[in-house]
Formats: sequence, structure tokens, C-alpha cells
Amino acid sequence: MDRAPNSIGPTIDVALLADAVQAVRGKLFVLGGGWDTLWVRSFPARHPSMAIGLRLRVPTSWREDVLDLSVELQDADGAPLLSKPLSHQVKLPVQRQLPSPTDFGVVRSFTFNNLLFGREGSYSFVISVDGDPLSRLRFSVRARPTEQGSS
Repeated sequence: MDRAPNSIGPTIDVALLADAVQAVRGKLFVLGGGWDTLWVRSFPARHPSMAIGLRLRVPTSWREDVLDLSVELQDADGAPLLSKPLSHQVKLPVQRQLPSPTDFGVVRSFTFNNLLFGREGSYSFVISVDGDPLSRLRFSVRARPTEQGSS
């Protein structure tokens, strides 16, 4: 990829964790969004489904026609938890001047099913464009406090 040394590339405008997200016609439809702690009964814990909703801002001067948007799940030590990052090839619009002469938005959602968390701790989704990390969406997985029975 031939980019000018000082060129400005895509940035992450919005990134959030949710129970479910759909990206349709430039909008994010979010169910149970904005959380940062996943409460589980015990470890290892398998979570049935979680999603990421995000919006990229891409400069109209961006020369590439396609970008590779990927998300990788990492533990607190930076070790990957997925066999490979989840990625989307994003074909950029031909008409880049509308509605803004400077940049345009691209919305996408990623859904992760049956994720396994081996231990309590901090985790993050690393969001990258063309292999360059742009954002880190951090969250915690914690054991739910047990209720103390009355005696």
C-alpha cells in the first residue's frame, strides 16, 4: 500500500460492546449496548453472544478502494483468544464527496458467539484497519458475587 508519509487514515468514531448489534443502511441498531463488565457464575465461562458496533471515519482523500477491518480478542497480557481475527473487507463508496467534503462514515457490526473466558480479568477487542490497530475496546469478565444465605 502506497500512502503518503503524513496522510491521515481512517479513525474510529464510535465503538461499543453490546448484547447484539446490526449495521443497516448507515445506522447501528444496538440491543443492550455500552457495557464494560461481563458478570458470570463461574470459570471457565462460555458467553453465548456479544457484539461490537462501530463507525469508522474515512477521509475523502483516502486512496484505497477497499480496506480490511478486523477485530481481535486479547487477554490482559495481549495474548489472542481467537484462532484468527474476525475481519470484514469494506468496499468504500465511489462518491466520497457526499455528504461531507472531508470524510465519510462507515458502520459495521461484529458478532461473537460462544466465547470462552478461562479466568476472571481484563480483556479487550483490538480494532484494526489494514493491520494497523486503531482502537482497543476494553472490558472485564468477573465472577458474580454469591448471595449469602440467611442462617
